[in-house]
Amino acid sequence: MSIALEHLFDYDDFRKFMQDYFDEQKKLRAVFSHRFFAAKAGFSSSSYCLNVIRGRFNLTPKSIEKISKAMDFEPLQKAYFEALVQYNQAQQVDERDQAWEQILQIRKQIEFTHVTTREQAYFSKWYYPVVRELAVESEWNGDFRVLARSLTPQITTEEAREAVKNLLEWGLLKKNGERYERVSQMLDAAEIPPIALRKIRREYIQHAIGAVESMPKDERFAAFTTLAMSESSYNYAVDVLEEARKKIIARASNDTNVERVYEMMLVAFPMSKKVGKEAEG
Repeated sequence: MSIALEHLFDYDDFRKFMQDYFDEQKKLRAVFSHRFFAAKAGFSSSSYCLNVIRGRFNLTPKSIEKISKAMDFEPLQKAYFEALVQYNQAQQVDERDQAWEQILQIRKQIEFTHVTTREQAYFSKWYYPVVRELAVESEWNGDFRVLARSLTPQITTEEAREAVKNLLEWGLLKKNGERYERVSQMLDAAEIPPIALRKIRREYIQHAIGAVESMPKDERFAAFTTLAMSESSYNYAVDVLEEARKKIIARASNDTNVERVYEMMLVAFPMSKKVGKEAEG
């Protein structure tokens, strides 16, 4: 894959990306030219892309489709390129903001690290993810006692020390001088067997119960709603919750004024068997 394509998600300007892509391809292949690419993409004008790069033309949905195929974009690359074009060409502020929000969400998706089964121990203790965030964001100055007491509920000094040691070994933290940094912004448990996550999920639910019962309302959020609805309405609710989750993750990932580590759980589950004619059969 070309270097420009590998770094597509770092670009804020699609014209700059196209310029870098063309410059790179010319160095790699003597046959490559604007005429060559135009023929591959199906453009009638050999100078079309050159005029786009120079800002004389804007891209249309049809031309985006042609460029995507000619550059062999993967689905997420195509979605990012489309959002980038919309962001750069938007005439209205709300359109530009909407496109930028989509860009941020896609960037968060590609930053996720899929933890392998060898590292599933990361999800074996509830405090590992919390320690990982606090190690980067809090001012503990290498004092594991301070780090341990920063958690709610507190853990032992030895547990904090062991957690940081493991996170460094797993490549989920790195040390830069006296500071700790994340290797990736987010972590995804998609490759972890569900049974391996059972313990940590139960622990987080227990912590949530404790927070609801003991913490002031202005420090925690809890909403309980019982609804009677169809499966299509339930699917709609799931889509809304997932969209909200992605937006919150995108905002949190760009928060430069971190004050606490939070655990966010969005849960919807049935409290009855199916009712109505379908259930009677």
